[in-house]
Amino acid sequence: MITVTTEILSAIAVPYRTNKARGVAQKANFSVLPYHLNHWFTVFNINDNKLRVAHFLAQSCCETSQFLSLTEIPKHGGKEYEPNTTAGHNVGNKYPGDGPKFIGRGLLHLTGRENYQKYGNKIHQDLVSHPEVVASNISIAVQTSCLFWSKRDLNTAADNDDFDTVMSRVNGGVANGRDERLAALKRAKKTLGI
Repeated sequence: MITVTTEILSAIAVPYRTNKARGVAQKANFSVLPYHLNHWFTVFNINDNKLRVAHFLAQSCCETSQFLSLTEIPKHGGKEYEPNTTAGHNVGNKYPGDGPKFIGRGLLHLTGRENYQKYGNKIHQDLVSHPEVVASNISIAVQTSCLFWSKRDLNTAADNDDFDTVMSRVNGGVANGRDERLAALKRAKKTLGI
C-alpha cells in the first residue's frame, strides 16, 4: 500500500515561486490533501500499487493547476458548458445557468449537472443544490474524484500504464494538455520510484 505525503505532492507539482499567494495556497493543499487521499485511496483500491497512485496524482495535479485550486477557472466563466453547447450537453446540463453553476470541481473536476446529481446520489450529498461543496470540502473533493476514477475503471488503465486511456477518460480526449500531463506523470513516477 502506497502512502501519499506532503513531500510526494510537492515533488509532483510545479511550484508557484513567483506568485506568493499562489505558493501559499498550493502549500496549504499539499498539507491537507494527503490524509483524505490516503483514506479514499484505500476505499477505492487506488493505493494498491505505485502506477495507480502515479496516474491519479498526475491527472489531479494538472486538473487542479498543480494542486493550486479545486475549482476550475473556465475561460468563459462556465458559459462554455451551457446546455446549448456541445460540452454542456455532454455533461448533462439542462437549464440556463447550469454551465457556470456546475463547472469542474474536485481533484478530477466533476463537471455538469448530470455528474453532480449522479455522484451526489452515490455519496448521499445534495451536490446539485450545493455544488461548491465539491471544492470546499476536501473529503468530498477527493471522494468524488476517487469514485469517478473507479467508475471509469481507471485502476485497470493505470495498471497497464495506459496514459492515453487514463487521460481521455479523465479529460474527454488526449489532445488537451497532453504534454503537461505526461510531464506530471514522469515526475510522479520518479517520485514514487517507478
